[in-house]
Amino acid sequence: MLHLLQLEWKKFNSHTAFRLFILFYLLLLPSTLLVGLRFDELPPPLYSNDVFFMFPTVWEYLGYIGNWLCFFFFGFLSIIIVTNEYSYKTLRQNIITGMSRKSFFLGKLYFILAISLAATLYYALCGFLIGYLNTEAIYWHKVMQNADYIPRYFLMCMGYMSFGLFLGFMIRRTGLALFVYLTYVMFLELILRWGVHMQIIAHRSMHFYPMNAVEDLVSVPFLEMADEFISKYGFSIYLQPGEAAITVLVYSSLFLYLAYRRVAYSDL
Repeated sequence: MLHLLQLEWKKFNSHTAFRLFILFYLLLLPSTLLVGLRFDELPPPLYSNDVFFMFPTVWEYLGYIGNWLCFFFFGFLSIIIVTNEYSYKTLRQNIITGMSRKSFFLGKLYFILAISLAATLYYALCGFLIGYLNTEAIYWHKVMQNADYIPRYFLMCMGYMSFGLFLGFMIRRTGLALFVYLTYVMFLELILRWGVHMQIIAHRSMHFYPMNAVEDLVSVPFLEMADEFISKYGFSIYLQPGEAAITVLVYSSLFLYLAYRRVAYSDL
């Protein structure tokens, strides 16, 4: 495992896109939240900017910002680390020099696991520091009240990256894979859920689409909107955390399995 991770690191640690995506994530995760300090008055349901920075709500708002950053930076990155192998024919070279297809795939899998874990640890560190510096009375039960967002954040990163890895192996071309990724997440799944599924059957099954389940792991922290949706349709606008976690695990496993089949049994 460590050997495969080292190989992946040597391949991409000097890659410009890799460095930029990681740097932007590190900078934007805390700084985007801290922009809220500039707003003294906020519209309902946000009556004070204190909720952005104090325990336990800091986990929700920081996680929601991280949701967008992971969708963009890490989803793109998981595609690039695969499609570059096909573009520069390094996959074929690795196989020729003795690496098995299974080892090649496991290297990619370990790499996205490591990135997801590192991103989650950074999220936890930022959450602890921002909450500690902006909460007047620190009580352990308050600090840990929403700490379940930490493992959910890891699953969210893995959900985006496993989908990106799947598209990278299936499409193999960077530009097209990125286009499909953005189109599906931003438009196609929304059309399928709201324009097709919701019109045919207004049922909570509309929430079990893959990227919606990933988003619902760290969803929009506005409970009033969720309550209004329940009163109108009779079911929540979000999946429960446990439901979202199980759904993401199932979809991620499926994406990774199909990606492995693709690299194991297709031509190089």
